[in-house]
Amino acid sequence: MSNFADVIKGSRGYTAFTKKEEDAEERQKTFVNRFYLKAGSDAKIIFLDDDPPILEEHQLKINGNWLNWFTCRRILGEPCVICDELRDTPSTVGFYTILDLSEYTNKKGEVVKNRIKLFTPKFKALQVIKRHSQKRGGLELCVYDVYRSSAESFNVGDDFQFETKTTWDEVKKLNPDAEPFNYAELLAPKSDAELRRILKQNTENTADAGVGELDESQVSF
Repeated sequence: MSNFADVIKGSRGYTAFTKKEEDAEERQKTFVNRFYLKAGSDAKIIFLDDDPPILEEHQLKINGNWLNWFTCRRILGEPCVICDELRDTPSTVGFYTILDLSEYTNKKGEVVKNRIKLFTPKFKALQVIKRHSQKRGGLELCVYDVYRSSAESFNVGDDFQFETKTTWDEVKKLNPDAEPFNYAELLAPKSDAELRRILKQNTENTADAGVGELDESQVSF
């Protein structure tokens, strides 16, 4: 275990803080809000696409923060340091783009609504979504009321009630920027070197109490 006096010595001054600022800025650049429902809550959503990319994905706790997702490098037919060295088993995840019509008031007192989010059902939830897609002839522009019945149910909800099918004109009125994510860019696996850098940084900062300043509604377990 590290000597706390050594930890304090290594964390003094603005040089150490500058590194944290750079890391936070990098996280913000690559961060995409993921849809998440608390147990007992619901939301109205619009699917902006269908036929999702379905990949194997790792989620790691880094510096006390669970908001870290990595596409498994085995999708490229290459070794994955997370699989091989951390012995972490990836989850099968489908990726959709949705418009979350729910609203909340942020710290500035502003009402935020109609947010573009990444909808990420895992295997069993994906089976449910697949059936809805087959029943509707595709999910694009379908409006659903989604409810999560308990903490043990899917974090994207386990009760999906179809309401109507809208149009792109109506979607653009709600959010002019609404369009599906560029998944090839968003979900591209990190290089082996980048993954090792991230994991090494996590090891070096295990004494940090810092947790990301992102809302818990962005967490996806």
